[in-house]
Amino acid sequence: MKLYDMCRHVSQELERRYSTDPMGLIRAKGELATITGFLAGLVGPNDPDDPEKVRRLRDAATTLGIAI
Repeated sequence: MKLYDMCRHVSQELERRYSTDPMGLIRAKGELATITGFLAGLVGPNDPDDPEKVRRLRDAATTLGIAI
């Protein structure tokens, strides 16, 4: 799976989980950014598939209980 697709999946899952809790969504996205070291929402389809970012995103998703 490409980094962009992974970021979209994780972001969409967080938005689904926190659809009625805007502050919870902000906190969850902040936690994701803290763990990964980057903002998943800013990764574009033309961004390179950096193996380190992929690893950090997988780790963060696992921590947040999201299967990739």
